[in-house]
Amino acid sequence: MQTLMIIHASVALALMPFTVYSSKIISKFVEYETMEGIINSANEKYIPNDVDVEKCIINGWWDLAKRIVTLSHQEGIDLSYKVRSTVEQMQRESAELIQLLNKHYNTIDVVNVAFQWAESPSEVFLAIKFSNRWSSPGALVVSDESLDVDGNVLKYSSKGTQSDKLKMYQLILELYDEVLPQETKVTPVSMGRFTITLKKVHKAVWGRLTKGNEKIHNQQIWWEMKEKHQEACDTFVEGDEADPEADADADHHDENHIYDDEDGEKDEL
Repeated sequence: MQTLMIIHASVALALMPFTVYSSKIISKFVEYETMEGIINSANEKYIPNDVDVEKCIINGWWDLAKRIVTLSHQEGIDLSYKVRSTVEQMQRESAELIQLLNKHYNTIDVVNVAFQWAESPSEVFLAIKFSNRWSSPGALVVSDESLDVDGNVLKYSSKGTQSDKLKMYQLILELYDEVLPQETKVTPVSMGRFTITLKKVHKAVWGRLTKGNEKIHNQQIWWEMKEKHQEACDTFVEGDEADPEADADADHHDENHIYDDEDGEKDEL
């Protein structure tokens, strides 16, 4: 008898994983039937909603999800945002799963982003692309974004996928002079690009973006913005030079090096 009990216990332990798995399948099946019954109920009118359509999409109950969307049109209920966002999230997860088949996928390459810049007497404008060259394709969507502006130092980083390869995009700049961190503005422009607007602490025409004289290979002039603010910069410099009591900081107003560290190509944002 004791031997028989031991055998039964061993069999039960061996079957436990299968039992747990089976119970989960049964539970999901019950959930599906419950949802189907609610949607197709003849006794109570079903009202399509975000929660139900999201649950159906996540669980792969595509027939029920389609039924909910069809009913939403009849009821004049807009589920487009929830449907699109949920499907896009599943597509991202699926794409990442495929990418993980590449054993080198988690090896992150660091990319110094391509960017363009311009200035007015009071602001600095940066246009940034998730690529190492402005003319090259780059990541369209990024995550884990971080932007830190402190004094005259700007640090930006994010992660994105390009050509099925995970990359870290970064931009580190020691600006020519200090800016006001609390006045920093970030604006999405299009897929894969955004702009940063920095407020100068001291109103001035810098003439160059960074403190050092070394050329940054992935830096270009933002011609559209430069031309937009050129008159204001010229007027400011002329007015400052005409004022004998002005604080004539030569490094701020030396026209001989204005934009001398750029490659001069006109690229549109």
